[in-house]
Amino acid sequence: MARWASWLMVLSMVLWTGLTAGVGWCVFHGGSTPVAAADVVVYDVAGPMTPHQVHQLTPEQARATLPSLAPEATPTRVPQILRAAPLYALPVGPAANVQPVDPNHIGVPPTKPRAASKGVVVLDPGHGRGDPGAVHYLPDGSGRWDITEADSNMLNAELIKNELVAMGYEVYLTREDGEAGPGGALPLQFITSDLYRRVALARSVNADVFLAIHGNGATVHSISGPETWYCGKHKGGAANERFAAMIQRAMMDALHEYGYFPPDRGIKEDAEAHHSGDFCQFVVTRETPVPAALLEFLFLTNDSDAKVLLDMRAHKLMAHDVALAIDAFLKSRRGGQ
Repeated sequence: MARWASWLMVLSMVLWTGLTAGVGWCVFHGGSTPVAAADVVVYDVAGPMTPHQVHQLTPEQARATLPSLAPEATPTRVPQILRAAPLYALPVGPAANVQPVDPNHIGVPPTKPRAASKGVVVLDPGHGRGDPGAVHYLPDGSGRWDITEADSNMLNAELIKNELVAMGYEVYLTREDGEAGPGGALPLQFITSDLYRRVALARSVNADVFLAIHGNGATVHSISGPETWYCGKHKGGAANERFAAMIQRAMMDALHEYGYFPPDRGIKEDAEAHHSGDFCQFVVTRETPVPAALLEFLFLTNDSDAKVLLDMRAHKLMAHDVALAIDAFLKSRRGGQ
């Protein structure tokens, strides 16, 4: 073989080896390899009238569901029509730029004592922050509506809070925003993030009890009446059941006092009612570490129930009796004090 042919063969081999190595590096370092199992963030979400759903996101996708936490950013209400990502998924507690301190450090000022109270209650007015929940549309077929679940929940929570504060309790609401009415559904990752933030509030304030406040909806418009949900598959399952029973009884008493006699739909154990074995689907009752229940006031999809929810006198009676039930439950936890 001629010398020039030998050199050409050697050069070809060197070039082929380099090209193979380059392609291999791209495949293993810059290609579209599957995300490792450890790098997948799993969101589970469920709510009233919503089946359990699981969503897998990469860490980058999960972070993209949250807004910037820059200290100078000021949350603003996004117009409802835009359906943009709501600015609610902010951490509960200290701001993100606050650094932990050593409590034994001589320069740390003493903690300001909390004002004495009978207990700490967290009320969770469901939906809102871009999600109206169930809606009562006028029966004339015009598509107009007169009440949304988010607004009804907010009113109920504020009235119950006022009653409890007058009794001497420290009360927190998981949201305080208004609602602009029906609109498109929010992405599920935003709903999930919001639900866990509500649970985080209960943890951060060392709550004694947690009550989620909802209104119901059904495709069969004749269905009516209140119901109360609890998670029995929980280390505090017995307390959750007792709390739910007291709330449900209070609701029926208030409605009867008002002069309305809907069906008593009773209390419902989450996992059993949804046929999910040991898994409770409602995040706020499953994850909250203190006794918790989810009250469905009435059905906004039922004209008679909706009429009650449009009457302030009914709201005040329901709020009064529910607050008394919370007080009675916490008194029993304190030994009757």
